[in-house]
Parts: sequence; C-alpha cells; structure tokens
Amino acid sequence: MFHDKHYISVKVALFSADLQRVLVMYYPKRDIYGLPGGHIDKNELPDEALARELKEELGVSVEGAQLKDSYRSGRIILAYTAIVPNDFETFPPDPKFEYAVWRTKAEVEEMGTLSDHYRQFILEYWPRP
Repeated sequence: MFHDKHYISVKVALFSADLQRVLVMYYPKRDIYGLPGGHIDKNELPDEALARELKEELGVSVEGAQLKDSYRSGRIILAYTAIVPNDFETFPPDPKFEYAVWRTKAEVEEMGTLSDHYRQFILEYWPRP
C-alpha cells in the first residue's frame, strides 16, 4: 500500500483539553518548529505509524487521534488532531535534538519558524469550545 517510507508521513496537532494550547515540536539544531510525527514505514498503516512516532519522539501514547486532512509538500502528509489532558507530559528520548513545547493560538499565528502548512493546519483545525 505505501511504497516508500519517505513518500508519506503522518503528523498530529495535539490540543490541550482546555483548547488553549497546542503541542509543537522544537528542533534546536535547526531552530525550527514542527508537528509530532514522521514517515510511514513499509507495510505500516498510518495509525500505526502515528502511534510509533509519538512513542519514539515523545515517549507517549495518544488515544482518539482523528485524520483531518492531507496535503502535498514534497511528499504526502496525513494530518491528524487529538485532544490531550492539560497536564499532558512528554518524555523525549534526547531533548538536545527535539522536544515538545506548548503554544497558544496567538503564538502559533506569530511563529516565524513554523512552516505555513503546519500553521494553516493548526489554525484551521483548532477545536472550538
């Protein structure tokens, strides 16, 4: 079904239960922000890839992630959202390379080092109370 692990990726916007923040990844070496997720491996389903990537990047499991959109950006990205507890903690394996940070909607709107695709996705699918 999925031919090249670098051709299709999964990403997720994790929103706090109070709907005031979103969890984004920060990559210090490149000084950029992104969304948690990664490439789908050969013979792996998208939901399986998302679960694996969240475990690898953040050391967590997330229930109830919903596929919301897909788009091309040099590859196909399947974009998910999920709601997590306000006190949701992450356990990245090596914070020197990447770690998660909470950002408000206003901060997302102003983040210069977040790609336009990710910003548009986050803002479009930000849950309403």
